[in-house]
Amino acid sequence: MSSATLTDDAAATPEAPSRAPSPADPSSADSAQPWHFFVIVALAAATGAVLLSTSRAPERLVMVSVTIFAAGGAALAAYHVLAPLTAERRRRRAVGAGTRERLLAEKALALRTIKELEFDKAMGKVSEADFAEMAGRLRARALRVMQQLDEAEK
Repeated sequence: MSSATLTDDAAATPEAPSRAPSPADPSSADSAQPWHFFVIVALAAATGAVLLSTSRAPERLVMVSVTIFAAGGAALAAYHVLAPLTAERRRRRAVGAGTRERLLAEKALALRTIKELEFDKAMGKVSEADFAEMAGRLRARALRVMQQLDEAEK
């Protein structure tokens, strides 16, 4: 293999970068969601209204409960409308031309090195175990560089 090998200071695993789950993130199933709060408050308010109601007619108790649940639904809708307006904006730092050129050069180097490694394996110069280990690291690094380029374009 040529001297164009790519070293990787980061972990050599091709895993995606992990992110901490946020309470407002619907993909984090173990955390409390905003709608949980609104449902619990609406249930508590409906229960309190039914217990404190002077009229015990079933149709009136049902109407009080439905009205309070509708108010809870309206509050949840208002939350969903107003939450993005008050959320802290994520500011992406602009990637300078020098950084972009460095990333493009690193991407080209990684892809060229992968091609050379595949050629060396086809010629019998590299064992299967060495090829798997080196190719995995190179592909992971190339993927990270491409993700950095994609983030810079957004």
